[in-house]
Amino acid sequence: MKNGVFALLTLLIVFFTVGCGEEAPRPVGDAQVDEVLTVDEAVTGNVPIEDVVINSEATPLKIGFVKQDHHSAVFVAALRSEMMHADYSVYLIPLGENFYALIKDNEQVAEIEFIQSQGAINVPNNMIAGLFELGFGGVVPFAASIDQGNPILIVSPLHQRGDMLVVSADNEAVTDWDTFLAWVDTAEQPVTVGFKSPKAVALIIFQSALAEAGVPFAMSGGEIENAKIILYNAQGQPNLNPALQEGMIDAYVSNNPACAMAEHNGIGKCVAELSMLPPGDFENHPCCAIAATEEVIAAKPHEVAVALQLFAYATEFINENPEEAAAAASEWIGTPLEVELVSMATSLYDMNVTEDWTGNMNAIISHMRGLNVFSGPLLDADHVTEIEVITNFSLLPEDCR
Repeated sequence: MKNGVFALLTLLIVFFTVGCGEEAPRPVGDAQVDEVLTVDEAVTGNVPIEDVVINSEATPLKIGFVKQDHHSAVFVAALRSEMMHADYSVYLIPLGENFYALIKDNEQVAEIEFIQSQGAINVPNNMIAGLFELGFGGVVPFAASIDQGNPILIVSPLHQRGDMLVVSADNEAVTDWDTFLAWVDTAEQPVTVGFKSPKAVALIIFQSALAEAGVPFAMSGGEIENAKIILYNAQGQPNLNPALQEGMIDAYVSNNPACAMAEHNGIGKCVAELSMLPPGDFENHPCCAIAATEEVIAAKPHEVAVALQLFAYATEFINENPEEAAAAASEWIGTPLEVELVSMATSLYDMNVTEDWTGNMNAIISHMRGLNVFSGPLLDADHVTEIEVITNFSLLPEDCR
């Protein structure tokens, strides 16, 4: 009788722990294994992870990512696999190194290999070179690559916002966008603002805001006469904070977590979120997306669809468990947890195809067109055609389309 009461209490504790999004304790005995199995079945129909059969001949699927928290769906799926197993029907089982079994309804669908790319700008080229078949990367590099005729397509939205304007920590004159403009206007010399890549969405938004404010700007190394701002290509995000600390640049525009790290280390301070700058065309702007090669869409549609379902669940996990998601990002990237909590709070994680997303993509493409980026089908496409050219959402979960 006492044993039965104890078992019932244990079951209730495990049930409420799982229901609140926390990781259930590992089974420690035969009786508890049965109880955990009952709870799993009640929540998702899953069996314990250790009982799932791994297929050594499962279809391989290579997925590329960049080591930044905009791609936290990768880190959550990989590092919080047991927690996702408790709540969702699609999850990963670690196989060692960068390999994971992709599981749906307790059956293996594919063997995923996660491959790190050096910078979002390189993701399309790495996909074309065959390094990976799905890629987490920036919407601007994807659009530019597709316009050039490369056989890749955006298959899912992923992330919005998260781009900041950062000035030196000791700059007492600047606290927001208006004081930044006043500082630029009264500066004796042109203000040098760094960026990580010519194809970074942060640069596009910043240029649009400067044009709206009537501030003349020029690229470093070009014609700078009458320019109030010189835009400096730092050749990658890792170079921005050192350049700011050494005085090579006076400010920079980029995505988190670099901006939050600048504040954490006393190098800089974030004074404006770029999505909120005038003229207001880029509020909730897309920053990153998931793309796939046309070959993998045709050859492995089921595996790609299940992988997208996995990342949709991981995105839901991020939004429902922000502290746990920040801990996973911190663990994978190597940034302090307090930095990730600040950084990820500036982002919107969303894989739904909405009018807001397509409208913002149209605005980004229009601005790219104004910069003479395109020479292919996006050169003179209308708004509807633009989205048709760069996307294929057919493998997304239906409730995301």
